[in-house]
Amino acid sequence: MKLGLSIPLYNEAALVTEVVASIHASLERAGIESILVLVNNGSEDDTGALIDALAVPGQIDIVHLRQNHGYGGGILAGIAHLEGLGLPDIIGWSWGDGQVSASALPRLVAAIEDGADLAKTVRPERHDGPLRQLVTTAYAATMRIAGITDTDVNGCPKLMTRATFEAIQPSATDWFLDAETVIKAEQLGMRIAQEAVVMRPREAGKSKVGLSTIGEFALNIGRWKLGRRW
Repeated sequence: MKLGLSIPLYNEAALVTEVVASIHASLERAGIESILVLVNNGSEDDTGALIDALAVPGQIDIVHLRQNHGYGGGILAGIAHLEGLGLPDIIGWSWGDGQVSASALPRLVAAIEDGADLAKTVRPERHDGPLRQLVTTAYAATMRIAGITDTDVNGCPKLMTRATFEAIQPSATDWFLDAETVIKAEQLGMRIAQEAVVMRPREAGKSKVGLSTIGEFALNIGRWKLGRRW
């Protein structure tokens, strides 16, 4: 089964070369055929130039967005690129900040091959700073109130079968894309596989998650409960 992975990148010049090399090497060691789509999501640093140098035809493709399209928008731009090539058997996304080891990807692919519709990480151990932990705690509490059973809706990477992607049709262009995907998968009774990982400290660069993310998330939860689109 071939994997298509969208990786949104916003001002990740300090990390992008190492992170992409780690992901590519992990998949190659596991013998997983893949295409990585690196999305320069309106970066203002050297991210765009650096990922251009990483391009490998048929293995690592590059998408440049002049303006930042939001976290979800960056991911969806990468998936749209994959759709233009013909969707692979497994579709998903991963972060470009290196805080989750790329070694999780082969385990997630194996879970899909074993019959899971959606495979994602869950982070029981976190070393990502007090602000991000506050945001995550607020996310988890809100999801429990909303009736979602998944304890870590934002856990990434997230992989799914092509059929799952087509059934879910995730569309949120902001941070709610992860929650939207899990919500829809649960509503459809899909089999969700979880792989435990450690959330490592950021080695460089700046987190894009802030207090405003909580408000954005709460707004989207309200829209969902009212039956509106994201």
